[in-house]
Amino acid sequence: MKIANHRFVDYWFGRSKDVGDAIPPPRFIVMHYTAGGDAAGSRDYMMLSPTQKQKRLGARKPVYASAHLVVGRKGETWQIVPFNYKARHAGVSSWKGMNNLNLYSIGIEIANYGWLDKQPNGKYSRPGQTPEFSVEQIIVDQMPGSSRELKGWEIYPQAQIEQVERLTQALLDYYPSIVDIVRHQDISPNRKFDPGPAFPMERIRSLLHERRSRGDDTDTDTPAHLYVTTTTLNIRGGAGIGFEKLTFSPLPPDTRLTVINEQDDWSFVRLVDTPENTGWVYNKYLALA
Repeated sequence: MKIANHRFVDYWFGRSKDVGDAIPPPRFIVMHYTAGGDAAGSRDYMMLSPTQKQKRLGARKPVYASAHLVVGRKGETWQIVPFNYKARHAGVSSWKGMNNLNLYSIGIEIANYGWLDKQPNGKYSRPGQTPEFSVEQIIVDQMPGSSRELKGWEIYPQAQIEQVERLTQALLDYYPSIVDIVRHQDISPNRKFDPGPAFPMERIRSLLHERRSRGDDTDTDTPAHLYVTTTTLNIRGGAGIGFEKLTFSPLPPDTRLTVINEQDDWSFVRLVDTPENTGWVYNKYLALA
């Protein structure tokens, strides 16, 4: 897959009318689902201007909604925003000390209906919005966020996931500035639920871990994955408060460190000034340097 001038050569469809200003090299990739059926329909909707969307929906204000890439169930792919320009996909969002991730991220919309309710006939759907799915076509898992309600979730087809993998790998190769791959539900908790528990997030994030293990993003004096502590922070022997504090704990505010790996809400880190020191810290108290 070739990227040239911040565009996939083979997947460029045309520039959406819903694009923001130029952005710096991206720090994140954000995964979404479309909550709909036809990927081309989602693409065409996001090609519209905010006022055109407003008119179509009968909304009171202009509607902002766009992403850099749209991926269909069979792997068909379109790019509608250059990667060096802001797409309107993340909304109100924050992650590791940064807010408004539209300014720092590439958004990938993946065709999928998302959450579904169980119907009296034993199938799953959102009546009037989705087809009915049999139990073989969904997984049952909790709604992300505080409610934890059990829902059905449309399974992502293998061809689609393999294409998302290929796109993600190409983006990681082209942009060493990317430090994390996240879900919309991670950066906008309790507000957004995509791409949901049916999406194999760890499979996609493993591409980033592999790049880190190869050292592909440490070729400069300022590594792309450089962080600082935002407060006095304990560093531990494992990913959880049940593990012992290490002898050089706690770390003072503004300690520089690089992330080697992650597990849930914890990061395995190496201290920049004393690289022989490694351990686990809680992600909430890290910020990108």
